Amino acid sequence: MKCINCGGPLEGAMTFCPFCGVRQDIDLRQVNFRDLGTNASMPCPQCATPLGVIEFNTDPAISVERCPDCKGMFFNPGELEALLDSQTNSLVWLDSEQLKQLDQEVLESSGVVYRKCPVCSERMSPLNFGGHSGVIIDRCGPHGFWLDGGELRRIKEWWWAGGKLIYQQNEEKRAEMLYGSGVRPLS
Repeated sequence: MKCINCGGPLEGAMTFCPFCGVRQDIDLRQVNFRDLGTNASMPCPQCATPLGVIEFNTDPAISVERCPDCKGMFFNPGELEALLDSQTNSLVWLDSEQLKQLDQEVLESSGVVYRKCPVCSERMSPLNFGGHSGVIIDRCGPHGFWLDGGELRRIKEWWWAGGKLIYQQNEEKRAEMLYGSGVRPLS
């Protein structure tokens, strides 16, 4: 694979080019989407660049805000899970080795940064997606989730390795705590 900016050779899933330092667009490889332009009213929570809008080719279509510079994305509630479901097999299995490897990579990564919601400008809360994915996303309760560039790819890897099953089990436990036993959330 080559850098989108300078054409330098890249190995594996490098997020930055070692030659020119430009962030690589790794989240949307093998994902069908179209660019819908810029939404200048929403600034990127990471770099303050006006967010663009892209539409994923799902049924129904999902539109999300995306930063053209840092490649971060803002998902409204329910959109991230819908995108993950549309990109994965309905058969669920666990790949414990891949899950361990993903956990180890997260332990070696940097700390938490607090960002403002691009919709309301309130501080978003850090959240470990799925409870055990190791991907710390930013959550605004009323408006949605911010994923830094590269985090969608990591969440998809975790989801495919069996994280979907873990996520569903955690949601069932959370629903039982909130609503009591015997009450099941609507699917």
